[in-house]
Formats: sequence, C-alpha cells, structure tokens
Amino acid sequence: MWLSWGLLVSTMSLLSGLFGQRPVTVTTTATNPLRIREPNIGFLNLKGSAGDALMAVDQRVLAPLFKQSYVSTVAVPRCEVLFVYCDVDASGRLSAYPDGLRNLLKAAGTYAAVIASANPAEHYRNVLGPRKDWYANVTMTLDRKDDRLALFFQRLFERMFTGQSMLLAWVALAPQGGAGNPDAPGTIMAAEAGHITFG
Repeated sequence: MWLSWGLLVSTMSLLSGLFGQRPVTVTTTATNPLRIREPNIGFLNLKGSAGDALMAVDQRVLAPLFKQSYVSTVAVPRCEVLFVYCDVDASGRLSAYPDGLRNLLKAAGTYAAVIASANPAEHYRNVLGPRKDWYANVTMTLDRKDDRLALFFQRLFERMFTGQSMLLAWVALAPQGGAGNPDAPGTIMAAEAGHITFG
C-alpha cells in the first residue's frame, strides 16, 4: 500500500508499474499489527552541513517521544525508527551510501524510515531497489514545509504509542482523497511493512 498526503492508493499494480517492481505482500493487519514494544529512534545525516538544521528540528521534536535516540553522520544506528537526511540521485541511488537504501534499512533494523530531506519525486522511482529480505514503511519527502514534517510525525508517533497502527494513524491525520490536508508536508509512503504500532 502506498500513501500520499492527497491520495491513498490501494491498487498495487498501478504503483508497481510506477516504481518498477512488484508489490510487497505483508501479513500485518489493523487488528494484528507488528507491535514494537520499546522502539528507539535514530537520525542519520548523510548530507553534511546541509542536513544539520533539518536533523536538529526533527531531533528536538521527536526524540523526547522515545526511550533512546541516536545521532550519526557515518555509522548506521540500530533503531526501529530511522530518519535519514540524504540526496537521492536521478537513478535512485544515495550519493553518500553506495550500498543503497534497502541495505541501509536492514543495517539499521528499522521498520519505519523517513527520507527526511526533500528530493524530486522522480528520483524516488528506484530508491528502494529490488525487494530482498527486509521490509519497512518508507516515507519519502518531497516538501518538508519547514517544521511541519516533524510535527506530523510527532502526532503520528503519539497515536502509534496508544496502539493505533501507523497506516490508520496516517489516514486519520492526513485524510486521503479530495483536498487532503493542505498544511501537511509533501510525502509519499511505501508501506511495505504494513500495520505497525508501538508499546
């Protein structure tokens, strides 16, 4: 399932054509989500000084929600929730991590990841690469709209800590179809891991 701020698309064949791969099938459901008891959050800045201010905003807003938070500019932190600040090139590669996004997610052990720096939509077409043995819900940022990205995820994670699944919380905060939520940041989500909750 792919979620965007303005449109909820459940037709996987449409999106698999867009992103050049077949859809991922997961077994999580709203009533049987993947439950992460004590998630940690990590912030990985691969943009150098250009990512410092973005990471500082997100860290200030989001780190207090989690028991542990980790910050890195080189090593991939082990965490269930990961915010990555990076440039994605036109072929979908991360300029600062040649092993690719999916290997980065696996190295972190993350189930919910956010590319938290804005990149052009077409650059995300191949960013996940071929499906392997690790699946995560990956949010790809088009427009942060200043601090609205962090504030949206703050509300999303607060709902997840009450037991609501990530996908249901997302739709509640950013209604799909119609005008959606005009104040929300511009993002696309590849919901490969499906329903996830915390606590």
